[in-house]
Amino acid sequence: MMNLSSILDRNCERIPNRPAVVCAEDGRVFSQAEFRAEVCRLAGAFRDLGVGKGDRVALFLPNGPAYLAAYFAAVRLGAVATPFNILFRGPEIRYILNDSRARILVASRDEAAERLPGIRADLPHLEKVITVGGTWEDSLDFDRLGSYPGELAAVDCAPGDPVTILYTSGTTGHPKGAFLTHQNFLANAALNACPVLHINDQDLFFTGTPFCHIFFVLTVLGPLHAGAAVLTARRFTAPNALKYIADFKATHFAGVPTMYIYMLEEFKPEKYDLSAWRFAQSAGASMPAEYIRRIENTFDVGFCECYGATETSSTVTFGRLGHGKAGSVGPVAPGWAVIVADGRGNEVPRGQVGELWVKGQGLFSGYWEKPHDTEAAFRDGWFKTGDMGRVDEDGYYFLVDRKNDMIISGGYNVYPREVEDALYAHPAVFEVVVIGLPDPVLGEIPAAYVVLKPGAQADPDGIKAFCKEMLAPYKAPRRVEFVESLPKGPTGKILKRIVRDQILYPNRS
Repeated sequence: MMNLSSILDRNCERIPNRPAVVCAEDGRVFSQAEFRAEVCRLAGAFRDLGVGKGDRVALFLPNGPAYLAAYFAAVRLGAVATPFNILFRGPEIRYILNDSRARILVASRDEAAERLPGIRADLPHLEKVITVGGTWEDSLDFDRLGSYPGELAAVDCAPGDPVTILYTSGTTGHPKGAFLTHQNFLANAALNACPVLHINDQDLFFTGTPFCHIFFVLTVLGPLHAGAAVLTARRFTAPNALKYIADFKATHFAGVPTMYIYMLEEFKPEKYDLSAWRFAQSAGASMPAEYIRRIENTFDVGFCECYGATETSSTVTFGRLGHGKAGSVGPVAPGWAVIVADGRGNEVPRGQVGELWVKGQGLFSGYWEKPHDTEAAFRDGWFKTGDMGRVDEDGYYFLVDRKNDMIISGGYNVYPREVEDALYAHPAVFEVVVIGLPDPVLGEIPAAYVVLKPGAQADPDGIKAFCKEMLAPYKAPRRVEFVESLPKGPTGKILKRIVRDQILYPNRS
């Protein structure tokens, strides 16, 4: 039998009384047996609502025990968990729910009450809303859903059956749902547990990254695969992260570089006892070499940097503990193959830059109901990542650039076209281009260069506020500048690369 939730069954048989999930905010501890019982309760309730194999169950929740229970409950039924960021706004939510045709939405009550009213009539496929933290309108109460007496057996799934749809975007068009399978997640969960994380069933793993991100395969599935416990917190702040690591004796932490930068600034040895922490992991953006040394020396931990993507179920390469190279994302992981290809698909010599193409156990099946995008993403079985990099003579990979225009800000992917579309909805905006600017803390920030309509007036703060009503806050431009015109090509297309070069390299001839 194959089902991702078999991880819970194995742990329950072997270590039923060991902790599985710990809530940092209120101190609740779910043993392996208690957590599986909660999953079975919810799975029974979902089944009573008509959820079956292949149905999409959307998750609009912050990190916490409820998220994990709802996720595994859907998976246990053979349904397809479809999570998205708790920061998303109405238009983003509407698109994902309609594109996936999710029948059930499990949501935080407060966020649902704030963001669903304006779009509820536009969601023809959504049958029920289940809310955590109380009810809203006709929603069902998460905590009062019917209980299932005893164990509920996991539905047998084929290796290629979908377990999750995770939405990711290119620089143009709407987000695409990456179609990920039980086999993808089980294989990469085992990889992340060991050799990547060096984690065991006495450990406690904590992350500042959202569970709706592909990081989930490393930060939740990897630890649970090894029988370790997962410490949850609704949102990341540096003081809280350090406090939780200290108070709960967490042994592992994973985050994006920005989180570590904030934690380094906050840390005081007399305030936080981090003696239990031994392993730090980073991904989502390149970690500057000087910060790696500071992390290792300040926190007295081993450090590992990984490379992967939504389409690869997280890890493809990783730095071996104690054998890393500064600036490298490590050698290729077991079960994966990577080549550095030129524009024609030929492998380039070592040391030269090209696009990373990958094959492996976690590679997605394609984009949900987007065959043309799926076909374009592959060549001869290789997934073309769009990331530019090189490999040295020792087999260590280095990322040097991105082929597309995606911005990575604080570990979050920001797609300029989506931000531009939001800006174009502003009544004063005539033309706009969004690019990424370097930032010492976030890595990059989205910056908007705006041409106003004739006679229109606006101010940068108003433009930013408008965007935050349309988009998750991290996508909104941090910098807005008004310009008289934008460079265009013969067809009238705005030449984004020229804008970027003019801003970043003003003295270049």
